[in-house]
Amino acid sequence: MRLQRLLWPGFATLVALAILLSLGFWQLQRRNEKTQVLAALERSISAGPMKVDGAGAARLRVLPAGPLATTVDAMPELTRIEVRGRMLPARSVPVRATLPANKGSPVSGIGFFWMTPLETDDGFVIFVNRGFVASGGDWRAPSVPTPEGPQTVIGLLRAAEGPRPFTPADNPAKGEYFSREPNLLAKAVGLDPVKVAPFFVDAERIPGALTPPVGVEAREMIARIPNNHLQYAVTWFAFAATLIGVFGFFARARLRETP
Repeated sequence: MRLQRLLWPGFATLVALAILLSLGFWQLQRRNEKTQVLAALERSISAGPMKVDGAGAARLRVLPAGPLATTVDAMPELTRIEVRGRMLPARSVPVRATLPANKGSPVSGIGFFWMTPLETDDGFVIFVNRGFVASGGDWRAPSVPTPEGPQTVIGLLRAAEGPRPFTPADNPAKGEYFSREPNLLAKAVGLDPVKVAPFFVDAERIPGALTPPVGVEAREMIARIPNNHLQYAVTWFAFAATLIGVFGFFARARLRETP
C-alpha cells in the first residue's frame, strides 16, 4: 500500500531522469563531433590548398566540416582552397557583422565582411570574403581599395550562410546586408546567379597585415569555435544525480508517513 503512494512520483522521476541522461549523452556525442571538426580544420591548415577553377566551382559540393574525404567535386567546409581570377570591385557588398573580442585576435567590434566577387578566366564568379572592415560605430561602409589585375586567393571554403533566426533581414533598398548568401548577393549587384558559385571563400590573412580588410586567420577561427560540450554533459549528469537524491529523500519521507 505504501509503495503505491510512490507509483506516480516514481514514474515522473524516471521520465525526467531519462531526459536528463539523454541530454548528457547527446552532449558527449556533440563533443566527439566537434573534436573531429577541429582536428580536420587543423589538418586543413597544415595541408596545401586545393586549386578550384571556374568549371570546378560550378560542380563543387560543399560537405559538412569534419573528417571527410576530399575530392575535386566534393569538399568539406573549411577546406583550404586556391582560386584565381580578377576582382570586380564595383560589385563588392559590405555585409554587416559583429565580432566579439577574442584573446589573441586584433580583429573585433562592429563592421563589415567585405564580399568581393572574383571572376575566373572562364567567366564564373566566386564571392570572396576579403576580410573584416571596422565601421567605427556608425555603420557607414568605408572606402576599401581592391587590387587590380589577375589575383590568386587562398582561403577557407565556406558554405552559403542564409538568414539566421536572430539575424535581421537583408534590406537591398537601403544597401543593408546581414547574410553571406552568394545568390542573394549576386542579385543585389546585378550578377547572373547561374554563373555564381553557391559557396564563398574566406580569404586568408597575410601574416602581419592588418590593413582593412583583415582576412581570416585559421587558428583564430579555431579559437572562436567553442567546444564546451563536456562541461554541459557534466551539468546534465549532475542534475540527474541530484534528481535521484531528491527522490530518495522524498521516498523515504513518504514511506514513513502514517497512511
